[in-house]
Amino acid sequence: MDMLAREIEDFIVQTVTTAGTRTKYRRPLVGFASADDPRWQELRRIAEPSHFLPQDLLPEARTVVAFFLPFAEEIVRANREADGTAPAWATAYLETNALINQIVQELIARLGKRGIRAAGQPATYNWDPVTLISRWSHKSAAAVAGLGTFGLHRMLITDAGCAGRCGSLVIDAEVPPTSRSHVERCLYFYDGSCTYCVDACPVQALRPAPFGQMNLDKWACYAHLRDVVKPQLGADCCGKCAVGPCALASAVK
Repeated sequence: MDMLAREIEDFIVQTVTTAGTRTKYRRPLVGFASADDPRWQELRRIAEPSHFLPQDLLPEARTVVAFFLPFAEEIVRANREADGTAPAWATAYLETNALINQIVQELIARLGKRGIRAAGQPATYNWDPVTLISRWSHKSAAAVAGLGTFGLHRMLITDAGCAGRCGSLVIDAEVPPTSRSHVERCLYFYDGSCTYCVDACPVQALRPAPFGQMNLDKWACYAHLRDVVKPQLGADCCGKCAVGPCALASAVK
């Protein structure tokens, strides 16, 4: 592995391992993508016309660093078994967002001491509150960086599953891109055999649909997070769609 890539991965793993959070994690996944990868432009066609390119975050961007922090199995199990969102899941959501922001800021400072410029976006709330559109998707960055593929629930399914949070940043140093696997990880897209996420949604915001078609009522989803879960647990999260067969690993064996 490239020395800079190894340094970045080791830093992220070590930071998560020693975070001291109540939330426990499995080993983070880290990937890299060229800032000139044509899929960044493709995001403007298939996701959002105003989606940022890496160069919008850093004009001299050459590489996008993406990472996924997978929750421990007990957090997944707690949310799967709870009537509503489990307190442990809400805690994980809040602590992991803070941890992602910490990782990005510390990496920016650490790389800056070596003359490498970097820039990032917040772990969450980097979206328009009216349209609910994010102009920089950490999940999409992780997909371009080879960490996973999207499932029916519009979550990124990695080799460590979908139960966790993604972060990313751009740097002006070149790191070899991570190889991308085109293996299908979602059982619904693989053979139509699983609709766990659709069935688990407390407000029926998801529906089965072919890959690439809009199948999420994001306003119904967010209204539930804002008006039901946050007043109860202090976090606008739910996660009921993210604790099925693809929570801890690719669902397709």
